[in-house]
Amino acid sequence: MHLRGLNNGDSLLNCPIMIVGAGPAGISTWLHLQKEAPQLARHSIVIEKAIFPRDKLCGGALCVWGADVLACLGVDLDIPSLFVSDLELRFGKEIDCLHHNNYFRVMQRADFDHALAKEAVKRGLELHEDEMLINVLRTEHKLIVITNKGKYAVQVLIGADGAFSTVRKKMLPFQKRHLAPTLQILAPADSRYDSEFTEKKTVVDLTAINEGLQGYVWHVPCLKDKAPSIAHGIVDFRLCPNRPRADMKKIFSRALQSRNIHKGPKTWSSHPIPWHSDEDILSQGNVILVGDAAGVEPAFGGGIHLSLSYGDLAAQAIINAFQKDDFSFCNYQESVQSHSVGMFVAKCTRLALEMYGGKANPLEVVRELFDLNYDPSFIMRQLLSRYLELHPQSDPVPK
Repeated sequence: MHLRGLNNGDSLLNCPIMIVGAGPAGISTWLHLQKEAPQLARHSIVIEKAIFPRDKLCGGALCVWGADVLACLGVDLDIPSLFVSDLELRFGKEIDCLHHNNYFRVMQRADFDHALAKEAVKRGLELHEDEMLINVLRTEHKLIVITNKGKYAVQVLIGADGAFSTVRKKMLPFQKRHLAPTLQILAPADSRYDSEFTEKKTVVDLTAINEGLQGYVWHVPCLKDKAPSIAHGIVDFRLCPNRPRADMKKIFSRALQSRNIHKGPKTWSSHPIPWHSDEDILSQGNVILVGDAAGVEPAFGGGIHLSLSYGDLAAQAIINAFQKDDFSFCNYQESVQSHSVGMFVAKCTRLALEMYGGKANPLEVVRELFDLNYDPSFIMRQLLSRYLELHPQSDPVPK
């Protein structure tokens, strides 16, 4: 094996499957592999550039869909959480409320990601923390992956490394990402202004669409160091680039001041939400993308449940690749589109264009979106189909 840029004397560690990124998408990919093809999971590693626990700017709301994915994996995480049953939607003076018992489980992402990774390690995952991807080189049949700690011969590389995915940059150096800017601040819940914590509700305010915002302001109740808190945030997807741009800072400052929060931009946090579009490429020979590295939906940017579901997609693609000895992943894009992940993203994109393009009442769009958000019967049909694909000679599954 000889590559330009690799010295003949350099030793290579054999690593059939490498997952880059130990967030929900990366760990879910390994957990699905461990469940469906344990022999492949034993020959996989996950590298993570940070050291757990590490923080992640995120609302931290896990919906019923995401909870069911974890339940199918037999994962039950004991972490500080707040269950939210009501979603209050605002558009100017219009208010709409949606109710679903314990629809959201809100937790700090540092707690969730760390607990999920620990559960995978307990099941046998080889996790390399503080290991960063530096470069990827290609041979005729494999990849040479170079990190800050070594060089690996890799058959399958999974990019689960988030919005600024290095795997994606190496795979598609000239493809521009769609990144929606966000701003967020975590503040103690003030009962005089914040009813969300006591009423166990999340508020989504779409009023600023009238000012050109292609997104919304959110107020999510949560626990920070076990203290009642509210995550206040704003996002602008810019799905319709030809429309005038909103002044995010002005809108967010006004929202905070209405809550008696007088902290300036220097105290705010920011991290983009990467959203998926039809022209995005999600795979290449020996490489697939999952989670934020692949992109989420551009209506609300819901990511945790999609990232967990990407794990199912990726695991099936990896299993098929080894069974057929075909690592082109030429059908991965089609698999994503036909999966509940791709179908949900496509539906959200259509509705987002209507909502942020001024073609429909935002409250009507959001109600349709959340009514369609989770179809347990569809998920179960997909799981049954997956079982029969993996166990064609098995006895029929009981109804």
